Amino acid sequence: MSTTKIVSEVKKIPHMVGDVYGFFSDFRKIAKVFELAANNPQVQEQIEAQAKKKVNFSEHIEHWEATEDNCTFVIKGFGEAGLQFVEKEENKTLKLTGYGRSPFEFYIWIQLIEKDAYDTRIRLTVHAELNAMMKMMLKKKLEKGVDQLADGLTQIPYNMLQNIE
Repeated sequence: MSTTKIVSEVKKIPHMVGDVYGFFSDFRKIAKVFELAANNPQVQEQIEAQAKKKVNFSEHIEHWEATEDNCTFVIKGFGEAGLQFVEKEENKTLKLTGYGRSPFEFYIWIQLIEKDAYDTRIRLTVHAELNAMMKMMLKKKLEKGVDQLADGLTQIPYNMLQNIE
């Protein structure tokens, strides 16, 4: 096994760093967005209008359960997965790892930099322990997925979600 490191491009989020960090640092808030969007067409429309694109929360992920520091969910076509925080540095860094069943060990770092009041930069780094065969099969997909995730995170209307309970 060897560690495979995948780093996204730095992306710009047009929201305050506190709003972005506040949303990501509590899995219950993310779970609440899934729940609200799935059960309320008006919330779904508001999120899509803010994001300026179609956002279908239930298209890939279902059965999201969360506490503040860990969550489990089912990825359609993949199976059950989970995440837990291993470190949080307010408005700067969130470090996560797998929680529950996972086919390999991995860590995800979300780095936030406040450039200006409504200019937060984000970069994702994934460290995954992959054997040679898994690396050959998954590396390109992981690289694409990390960049798509970073792009997607720039579209979230964090200011709408800051007070979600």
